[in-house]
Amino acid sequence: MEDQIQLKEIEEKKTEEKGEELYRISVSKAAEEALSSVVDRVNSGFEGGKVNRTQVLNWVLVRYAESCGDAEIREIRAEHFDDIAFLESVLRKAKKSGKVPSDIKALLQKQLGLDEAAKPRAKRDLKKNVINDDMTNEGDQ
Repeated sequence: MEDQIQLKEIEEKKTEEKGEELYRISVSKAAEEALSSVVDRVNSGFEGGKVNRTQVLNWVLVRYAESCGDAEIREIRAEHFDDIAFLESVLRKAKKSGKVPSDIKALLQKQLGLDEAAKPRAKRDLKKNVINDDMTNEGDQ
C-alpha cells in the first residue's frame, strides 16, 4: 500500500515537472472499470515504462476529440436529453421574443384538446335519397 502511495507521489511530481496543469473529474463506476481495464492492458507486458489512469484518460480524450464527429455529438445529446431543460429553454425564448414556435403551439393546443375546435366544420352533402319528379302535366304534351 505504501508503495502505491509513493508511486502516486512520483507520478504527481513527474506531472508537475512537465508543467501540465491538472483538473479533477468524476467518472461513473462503469467508466472507472473501463479505464482501469485499459490501463492494465497497456501496462501488461510493457517494459519501457508504466502509465497511470490520468495519462490514459488524457490520451483517450485528446484522440477522441480529434475524431468526434456530428454523429457522435447527436448520440451524446440523445443519450443526455432532458425534457424539462428543453421545455424551460423554449419557454425562456418564447418570453424573450413574445412568440411561441408554431409547432410547440400546435402541440400545446392538441394537448388541451383545442386543435379540433380550430378546424373548420365540413359542409354536409345533400342527401341522395331525394325523389326528383318531373312536374309537367302529361296532358300538356
